[in-house]
Amino acid sequence: MDFKKFTASSTPKTVPAKGEILGYKILKGMDINFQGHMIKPLLSDDAPKLYAWYKQKASSLLPDHPLNGVEENEFLTAIKETLLSSEPKSVHLRLDHTDTLIGIAGFTDIKWDNLNAKTYFFLDPDKSDNPALFGRYCSIILHLLMKCAFTTLMLDKIAVETPSSEIMLVHTIEASGFKREAEFKDYAQINGRTINMIYASCTKEDYFRVFPNL
Repeated sequence: MDFKKFTASSTPKTVPAKGEILGYKILKGMDINFQGHMIKPLLSDDAPKLYAWYKQKASSLLPDHPLNGVEENEFLTAIKETLLSSEPKSVHLRLDHTDTLIGIAGFTDIKWDNLNAKTYFFLDPDKSDNPALFGRYCSIILHLLMKCAFTTLMLDKIAVETPSSEIMLVHTIEASGFKREAEFKDYAQINGRTINMIYASCTKEDYFRVFPNL
């Protein structure tokens, strides 16, 4: 008897259809916005633009960035497989300004036993390369992510990892309510340079101390 047919998955992995909304059940009804900016479900059609941006900036991203080492279809398929989960290990969302895609953001390494997670965002290079706009965008995005983490996903703590060489980003993260916990020396090689990594976190308690009426 061939037992493989009983152990193999009967549902093949499928790439999301063109124009498909990648909405997580756990975030149903989510309304996270600030100053005209929103985080909301990704569209499958967003992936080509995100990966084009990624190729422009890949040499400046930490090795464990969610887009690193993952092909476009693999990334979309992995998201689709977790949309109905009550405890997804990661959540990836669309950064949106006036219905225009400006980046991707979300949470990885979600630990539902202690409600901790890492957060990340990746912005359109035309915006991240503009010093006059970059700090403002980062501040808004971090606010959106904290609100999503603590009022919708109901996490207790989120952390963000940043190359120490990204001085403006590090300052913006700390000004937004994240506290530096550690600096890891010689963490990775980026664009031929050895860089340190700053690890900073924000707790739900600290967030609601600053924004008590949310």
